[in-house]
Amino acid sequence: MADVLHGMYALKESKYATNEYFQAMVPRMKAFIFPSVPRMDFEIEAFNKAVLYQIEHEQKLAETLNGQVMPQGVKSFDIGNFSMSFQDGSFDQRLTKKTICPSAYGILLEAGLMYKGVEGRLPCCGVD
Repeated sequence: MADVLHGMYALKESKYATNEYFQAMVPRMKAFIFPSVPRMDFEIEAFNKAVLYQIEHEQKLAETLNGQVMPQGVKSFDIGNFSMSFQDGSFDQRLTKKTICPSAYGILLEAGLMYKGVEGRLPCCGVD
Protein backbone atom coordinates (compact mmCIF):
# COMPACT_ATOMS: atom_id res chain seq x y z
CA MET A 1 0.00 0.00 0.00
CA ALA A 2 1.37 3.42 -0.93
CA ASP A 3 1.94 5.92 1.81
CA VAL A 4 0.30 9.31 1.62
CA LEU A 5 3.20 11.60 0.91
CA HIS A 6 3.56 15.13 -0.28
CA GLY A 7 6.22 16.61 -2.47
CA MET A 8 7.75 20.06 -2.35
CA TYR A 9 5.16 21.21 -4.91
CA ALA A 10 2.50 20.81 -2.25
CA LEU A 11 4.12 23.20 0.19
CA LYS A 12 4.63 25.86 -2.48
CA GLU A 13 0.94 25.87 -3.43
CA SER A 14 -0.23 27.63 -0.27
CA LYS A 15 1.33 30.09 2.14
CA TYR A 16 -0.69 28.41 4.90
CA ALA A 17 0.53 24.86 4.35
CA THR A 18 3.68 24.30 6.34
CA ASN A 19 5.00 20.80 6.93
CA GLU A 20 3.73 20.99 10.52
CA TYR A 21 0.16 21.83 9.44
CA PHE A 22 0.30 19.19 6.71
CA GLN A 23 1.42 16.45 9.11
CA ALA A 24 -1.29 17.46 11.61
CA MET A 25 -4.05 17.47 8.97
CA VAL A 26 -3.24 14.10 7.38
CA PRO A 27 -4.64 11.96 10.26
CA ARG A 28 -7.78 14.11 10.44
CA MET A 29 -8.37 13.75 6.70
CA LYS A 30 -7.67 9.99 6.85
CA ALA A 31 -10.28 9.69 9.60
CA PHE A 32 -12.77 11.66 7.48
CA ILE A 33 -12.43 9.37 4.45
CA PHE A 34 -12.20 6.11 6.46
CA PRO A 35 -12.50 3.28 5.42
CA SER A 36 -11.23 4.52 2.04
CA VAL A 37 -7.46 4.62 1.72
CA PRO A 38 -5.65 6.51 -1.05
CA ARG A 39 -3.68 3.80 -2.87
CA MET A 40 -3.40 4.83 -6.50
CA ASP A 41 -1.33 7.81 -7.62
CA PHE A 42 -4.38 9.88 -8.58
CA GLU A 43 -5.98 9.17 -5.17
CA ILE A 44 -2.82 10.16 -3.30
CA GLU A 45 -2.56 13.34 -5.36
CA ALA A 46 -6.24 14.17 -4.70
CA PHE A 47 -5.83 13.43 -0.98
CA ASN A 48 -2.79 15.70 -0.71
CA LYS A 49 -4.57 18.49 -2.60
CA ALA A 50 -7.62 18.14 -0.31
CA VAL A 51 -5.34 18.38 2.73
CA LEU A 52 -3.88 21.62 1.36
CA TYR A 53 -7.33 23.08 0.67
CA GLN A 54 -8.50 22.15 4.18
CA ILE A 55 -5.45 23.75 5.82
CA GLU A 56 -6.00 26.95 3.86
CA HIS A 57 -9.73 26.88 4.67
CA GLU A 58 -9.11 26.53 8.41
CA GLN A 59 -6.36 29.17 8.45
CA LYS A 60 -8.55 31.69 6.60
CA LEU A 61 -11.41 30.94 8.98
CA ALA A 62 -9.11 31.51 11.96
CA GLU A 63 -8.01 34.85 10.44
CA THR A 64 -11.65 35.85 10.00
CA LEU A 65 -12.29 35.08 13.66
CA ASN A 66 -9.13 36.99 14.65
CA GLY A 67 -7.69 33.82 16.12
CA GLN A 68 -10.52 33.45 18.61
CA VAL A 69 -11.59 29.85 18.89
CA MET A 70 -14.49 28.27 20.74
CA PRO A 71 -13.06 26.14 23.58
CA GLN A 72 -13.36 22.40 23.01
CA GLY A 73 -16.35 20.79 24.64
CA VAL A 74 -18.60 23.88 24.44
CA LYS A 75 -22.05 22.72 23.34
CA SER A 76 -24.00 25.90 24.07
CA PHE A 77 -23.74 29.38 25.57
CA ASP A 78 -26.01 32.15 26.86
CA ILE A 79 -25.50 35.90 26.77
CA GLY A 80 -28.38 37.71 28.45
CA ASN A 81 -31.54 36.63 26.63
CA PHE A 82 -29.59 35.14 23.73
CA SER A 83 -28.66 31.48 23.73
CA MET A 84 -27.04 29.28 21.12
CA SER A 85 -26.31 25.57 20.98
CA PHE A 86 -24.06 23.64 18.62
CA GLN A 87 -24.12 20.19 17.17
CA ASP A 88 -21.39 17.84 18.40
CA GLY A 89 -18.33 18.23 16.21
CA SER A 90 -18.91 21.87 15.33
CA PHE A 91 -15.90 23.17 17.21
CA ASP A 92 -13.67 20.19 17.85
CA GLN A 93 -10.98 18.87 15.55
CA ARG A 94 -13.13 16.32 13.70
CA LEU A 95 -13.81 16.86 10.03
CA THR A 96 -17.45 16.44 9.05
CA LYS A 97 -19.45 17.28 5.94
CA LYS A 98 -20.35 20.55 7.70
CA THR A 99 -16.80 21.52 8.64
CA ILE A 100 -14.77 20.36 5.64
CA CYS A 101 -13.79 22.83 2.94
CA PRO A 102 -16.23 22.40 0.02
CA SER A 103 -13.33 22.31 -2.47
CA ALA A 104 -11.54 19.60 -0.47
CA TYR A 105 -14.74 17.56 -0.29
CA GLY A 106 -15.22 17.87 -4.05
CA ILE A 107 -11.68 16.71 -4.75
CA LEU A 108 -12.10 13.68 -2.48
CA LEU A 109 -15.48 12.90 -4.03
CA GLU A 110 -14.12 13.05 -7.60
CA ALA A 111 -11.25 10.74 -6.66
CA GLY A 112 -13.71 8.20 -5.25
CA LEU A 113 -12.39 8.58 -1.71
CA MET A 114 -15.82 9.43 -0.28
CA TYR A 115 -17.32 6.14 -1.37
CA LYS A 116 -17.03 4.10 1.79
CA GLY A 117 -15.51 0.70 1.13
CA VAL A 118 -15.78 0.70 -2.67
CA GLU A 119 -12.94 -1.23 -4.25
CA GLY A 120 -11.56 -0.92 -7.74
CA ARG A 121 -11.99 2.85 -8.05
CA LEU A 122 -10.76 4.31 -11.34
CA PRO A 123 -9.67 7.85 -12.18
CA CYS A 124 -12.58 10.06 -13.18
CA CYS A 125 -10.74 11.03 -16.37
CA GLY A 126 -10.29 7.45 -17.57
CA VAL A 127 -7.21 5.38 -18.11
CA ASP A 128 -4.96 5.41 -21.18
